[in-house]
Amino acid sequence: MGVTPEPRPSTGTGRRTQALRGPGAGGFTPAQSLAASNPCLNCGTNIQLAYCPECGQREIDPDPTLREFLHELAEEFLHWDGKLVTTFRTLLTKPGVLTMEYLGGRRVRYISPLRVYLTCSVLFFFLAAIAPARVVLDKFGQPVEQGLVQISQSTQKELAEIDSAAAKAPYVTRVWMTHFARAMSKPDELRHATTAAIPKAMFVLVPLFAALIGVVYRDRRRKYPQHLAFALHVHAALFVALSVMLLNRFMSSLTIAGVFQLLVAIPFAAYTVLATQAVYESRRGQSIWRLTLASTMYFVVFLFVITALFAIIVLSS
Repeated sequence: MGVTPEPRPSTGTGRRTQALRGPGAGGFTPAQSLAASNPCLNCGTNIQLAYCPECGQREIDPDPTLREFLHELAEEFLHWDGKLVTTFRTLLTKPGVLTMEYLGGRRVRYISPLRVYLTCSVLFFFLAAIAPARVVLDKFGQPVEQGLVQISQSTQKELAEIDSAAAKAPYVTRVWMTHFARAMSKPDELRHATTAAIPKAMFVLVPLFAALIGVVYRDRRRKYPQHLAFALHVHAALFVALSVMLLNRFMSSLTIAGVFQLLVAIPFAAYTVLATQAVYESRRGQSIWRLTLASTMYFVVFLFVITALFAIIVLSS
């Protein structure tokens, strides 16, 4: 009597035949389809189309060939890259439209506001770190590197005067002056520490800007996440503008560099007004004065945060 061998699961490019674990938690799989052995490898839900209706994972072969693996890798990269290009083209050429698309629920074609912000901020701080610094002379004729943070080299006489004054000062002032003299004796370390802390400070300041926009546009009765999406997109555009401004480090003339910065700053200011006008559906004059009010408060908070950040770094030295 012959014995019929049990079928073995396919290990090639054919569809796998693992046991079905039942319908998904959401109940999308009808009972009559459980017999169709075509389960999602991630959650076990029966797949009728190319993607799982329960978890969204695409129908895949668990044991792909090298060609299939490389094809999937290229497809995922090009898909993400296509979204990246579409996102930044919309961000930079259509002020406010990317935020309106996000708030309108049309999000498949674009990357998220947070990822847009992180991409632009990381790009800027990376370029700022590798771009050659311009060297200028301070009031004592000493060369100083210009960058995000500029700290002049203190002379031994100045440091001695600070130490002398600290010895006669009250306790709190004495502690501050002692740490300040110690930090200023190593300006390069102080500059690098302050520069490294700025991205963290900006990550805190963006939500504050969103809150300030929410205050000046409180009559629109929008929820905070909507203001936050706008703030992330505006700051992403800001980092793009700042990245372009880094080209001034290659300019030998300070006058030309200053004019170049102005030529970048003016279009960005206009961009912000147009984006605000589009997102909040306000007239241009109204957008300007509300944005000016929010930006002024934001600048004050920015100075306070940077000052506090510098103080913390000094006291920790």
